[in-house]
Amino acid sequence: MTSRNPSSNALLQYGLILATLGGFLFTFDLPLLRLAGAEKWAMVVARGVLLFVSISASWLFLRMYRGSKTPFIAGKAGLAVVFTNTIANIAFIGASVETDVANLVFILALVPVLTAIFSRIFIGEPVHPFTWAASILAFIGVFIIIRDGLHSSKIVGDMLALLCACCTAAAFTIIRGSGKNVATSLGLGSLVSALVALLFFDAQLGTLTNTAGFGMPAWFWLALNGLVIIPLSSTLIANGPRYLPSVDVSMFFLLETVLTPIWIWMLFGETPSRAVLWGGIIIIVTLVVHSAWRLRSGMAPVRPAVREVYAED
Repeated sequence: MTSRNPSSNALLQYGLILATLGGFLFTFDLPLLRLAGAEKWAMVVARGVLLFVSISASWLFLRMYRGSKTPFIAGKAGLAVVFTNTIANIAFIGASVETDVANLVFILALVPVLTAIFSRIFIGEPVHPFTWAASILAFIGVFIIIRDGLHSSKIVGDMLALLCACCTAAAFTIIRGSGKNVATSLGLGSLVSALVALLFFDAQLGTLTNTAGFGMPAWFWLALNGLVIIPLSSTLIANGPRYLPSVDVSMFFLLETVLTPIWIWMLFGETPSRAVLWGGIIIIVTLVVHSAWRLRSGMAPVRPAVREVYAED
């Protein structure tokens, strides 16, 4: 970044570009995991190691050849993101195996709502009454999905999805509150989740060589996911809250809610139950209406601390 005093409007536009690209790339995460089809703990290990290698290599390259002074761990905020990302990684992989993709992405659509709540409680960002109303409706949609899971033996996967959503919203709030670049913390969190799966669970690494989607070995799809798609999307999304309110960045998770079930239907023919569809419709309509209202009402200005970080970069 070379601008010393970028305007607030330029920062907002930059943040929107980061969040849009990051959100779109993230929609390919679940399809690639399903194409791999390996044992869940083995996928946690492979995905975690690959993400760590990719993000760490990018950090080292920028530090050596671009003169970046970004530390590998950005203080307490960086450590907090390592913790939340470790839990989110494990919960996400577990949910992708234990419940349907539609259930998972509809529950993850709660991230904007949870981010708004956490941002209000922990960093004092104001939340409009309309946002609180949207939060209640979205939670009703999630309740419908989880209740359906109770009758279809998918409750464990649904609860893991909810845990992942909470951890993701917490990470957005931490990034927004600190204004620091914590992309490398996502890589370290991925490595920690891989070590947890390797040391404490029965990770069947042999399944990584099994023939998977389109006749390719499982590790091929995991490598595409862990070395390309997720490092790019994670880095883009992690930097979004430095230039936009965290709630606005989290809204781009709606792209996953809309597009991922389409990719899964095209690849695997998987269709959600009627209850899940109704719950998903409630969540999507609520958040789309809320997003439209927020854009019309205008975005909040960039926090002063974020301006300073942007100038230093």
